[in-house]
Amino acid sequence: MASKILFIGGTGYIGKFIVEASAKAGHPTFVLVRESTLSNPAKSAVINNFKNLGVNFLVGDLFDHESLVKAIKQVDVVISTVGHAQLIEQDRIIAAIKEAGNVKRFFPSEFGNDVDRVNAVEPARSAFATKANIRRAIEAEGIPYTYVSSNFFSGYFLVSFNQPGATAPPRDKVVILGDGNPKAVFNKEDDIATYTIKAVDDPRTLNKILYIKPPANTISFNDLVSLWEKKIGKTLERIYVPEEQLLKNIQEASVPLNVVLSIGHSVFVKGDHTNFEIEPSFGVEASELYPDVKYTTVDEYLNQFVLLHGDLFDHESLVVKAKRQVDVVISDINRSLLGDQVKIIDAIKEAGNVKPGATAALRDKVVILGDGNPKAVFNADDDIATYLSEQWMIQEPRTRSSTLSPHSTSFHSTIVSLWLKKMGKPLKRIHVQEEQLLKDIHRMNIISLALYVD
Repeated sequence: MASKILFIGGTGYIGKFIVEASAKAGHPTFVLVRESTLSNPAKSAVINNFKNLGVNFLVGDLFDHESLVKAIKQVDVVISTVGHAQLIEQDRIIAAIKEAGNVKRFFPSEFGNDVDRVNAVEPARSAFATKANIRRAIEAEGIPYTYVSSNFFSGYFLVSFNQPGATAPPRDKVVILGDGNPKAVFNKEDDIATYTIKAVDDPRTLNKILYIKPPANTISFNDLVSLWEKKIGKTLERIYVPEEQLLKNIQEASVPLNVVLSIGHSVFVKGDHTNFEIEPSFGVEASELYPDVKYTTVDEYLNQFVLLHGDLFDHESLVVKAKRQVDVVISDINRSLLGDQVKIIDAIKEAGNVKPGATAALRDKVVILGDGNPKAVFNADDDIATYLSEQWMIQEPRTRSSTLSPHSTSFHSTIVSLWLKKMGKPLKRIHVQEEQLLKDIHRMNIISLALYVD
């Protein structure tokens, strides 16, 4: 049976990912929360998500020893994901675990560098030392443990490339600490959560450091920038900050910039993510232990930030820069350009790689507006062009004050039946009654939906 897990600090940044992974993996999952957290509007989305996942809430407090012991006695494993300000207070959790006497394993709040193998300067040195002191306290009490060294969160560092104040990857220039050659490790938060939960009941991770260092996510800053340049099709100006200058910047900066810079010095200058070998005596590597986990690579993660620069009226940019890089195309252009979507269609045809999606005939179910009986007219674009040409319209007197052949006039339901015959499989027909459709029109302001009812 899966171990019962208690989270302390579970509504925080990394905590919410690991709580979700625990619940989805089938572990009876408990989160220690204060009453104020349950009613805090800022936490409502996280709390509601936990409720939907079947997470159990235990009211208590890190500073209330009795509530800690009571909560811990209900579980097998304790995972702490408390924030920086509460790291030193984890000795309270250690004391409660010792008194409860039933915990099979404790995961203290780590989820960064291996704090026993760093070459840091202040203020990062003190932060790392606090985590290291908690390790020693756990070991001194004989509490079974797993320390998770997940290195950098992609959501913190890949979003900005560690550029102070930035909220997106650079587009013109990039500041690189040191010479850019030491390798760092970047992991998506969901993957960190998955690996952590897999380790809970794994005897191979007992009393070990679980390093999350997938090969595809271990990369130097120089190579990271080169990868990004390739994605955006542009060369960035690289501004290198020598170690001497960086140390001066750290001393002159205030909180929190000095913390960010000092961690950057540890990782990007001293290479503290990768400047040692993992020995079986103290550690194991997650992607080797769990090769079945499909983790998000750095390459894949960066794709979400790529903007493809092109123009609706530049056929080459549509075909080469956009269509050939994707599987599905969604057009959201305004009304004045609706007629120009034929340019998108032409580009899709030439690209030849766009998969059938909502723009292709459906194969499982179909939504029919109204009862499907009013007739509509469907004409191929080429036929419309032919009929409207000078030869057929302007010079043909029989077309004056008249309508065209009814051969392309059909019921919506008949069109569906024709498609069923061609496809050789039934479709689920979902009819939207006029009353509901009118509500949808009012809500969505899509007047053209009325075509199939009138």
